[in-house]
Amino acid sequence: TAVELRNRLTAETGLALPSTLVFDHPTPAALVAFIRQTVLGAADGSPAERRVAAVDDDPIVIVGMGCRLPGGVGSPDEFWQLLSTGRDGISDFPLDRGWDNLLDGGLSDTSFVRSGGFVYDAGEFDAEFFGISPREALAMDPQQRLLLETSWEAVESAGIDPT
Repeated sequence: TAVELRNRLTAETGLALPSTLVFDHPTPAALVAFIRQTVLGAADGSPAERRVAAVDDDPIVIVGMGCRLPGGVGSPDEFWQLLSTGRDGISDFPLDRGWDNLLDGGLSDTSFVRSGGFVYDAGEFDAEFFGISPREALAMDPQQRLLLETSWEAVESAGIDPT
């Protein structure tokens, strides 16, 4: 919705507006003031300088996080360690995905790279824990399984009883 509003305003005004327009100017008054200042410029005729005001009453608070990323990252702390030490998240193909034939040198179904950004524990899903049958878990998209696990970890990280 925010991007659609920005696109409509761009079409009406001819201005190149940022995709974060509605987030940077969250009230109608602030949005109108920004567009007016952009169109008319400063009082001396020069383009107006864009300023972002600090907000002390922001209602959004991060209380818990969870993540799964390449390089063996399974938590925000591990992600920070990966970044701060300058480690690379690229690794060899996982052996548990049935991709063994990708590196056999044939032309059909062959990969021309030997490594990539893989989430190794994507296949280690505890279906019973989430009340999902093993058959349904196999049919689920791996991204759905990872979303369930990382959501659980985020709730747990926040100190909330997930049950």
